[in-house]
Amino acid sequence: MNIIKNNNKSLKGIIILIIVLVVVFSLYRNSGLFYRNGIILPFSLHLNKQEVYLVKGEEFRLIVYRINKRVSFHSTNFRVAGVNFNGRVFAYQTGKTFIVAKVGNKELKCRVKVIDLNKEQLNLHVGESYRLGIKGPAFFAKYKSSNPSVASVNIFGKVKAKSTGITTITVNVKGKILRCSVTVR
Repeated sequence: MNIIKNNNKSLKGIIILIIVLVVVFSLYRNSGLFYRNGIILPFSLHLNKQEVYLVKGEEFRLIVYRINKRVSFHSTNFRVAGVNFNGRVFAYQTGKTFIVAKVGNKELKCRVKVIDLNKEQLNLHVGESYRLGIKGPAFFAKYKSSNPSVASVNIFGKVKAKSTGITTITVNVKGKILRCSVTVR
C-alpha cells in the first residue's frame, strides 16, 4: 500500500516538474535572452539593440557598431515594420518581425515588436465596464488611471466607470506608453 502511495506522489511530482519546465521555457522563449547570440564583447561587430518594442507609427534607428564596411538592411515581415538603407525602422502595424543587417557574410538580427491599444477613446456610463487590450505581442502591461474616482482599471485592463468625468488610462509595456481617454457620463 505504501509503495502505491509513494508512486502516486512521485508521479505528481514529475507532472508538476514538467509543467514548471514548460512555463519557464515559454517565458524564456518570449524574452530577448533566447534570441541573443551570446555575450556582446565591447569591440565586436554588433547592433545597438537586439530587441525593440515600438508603438504603431513610431520610428527607431538601428546602428551597427565596430564596422567600416557597407551594411544592407531588410525586414523579414515588411507589413509589420520596414527599414530603409540607413537602418531607420518604421512600425506599420502590430506584430513582430526581425530586422536583419547584413555585413559581408555575417547577419545581425534585431527582433522588433509593434504594439498598439485597441481603443484610444472610450465613452462609458456610470457602472459600465470595458476591457482595454493591447494589440500585438505584449505579455506584461501595467495599467493606471489618472483619476480612479472617475474610472478605475485593474491589472488585466478592465476599466470600470465609477462617476461622471474624464480620466486617462495609461498603459506601460516595456517602457512604451499607450493612452486611452475615458469619458464617463
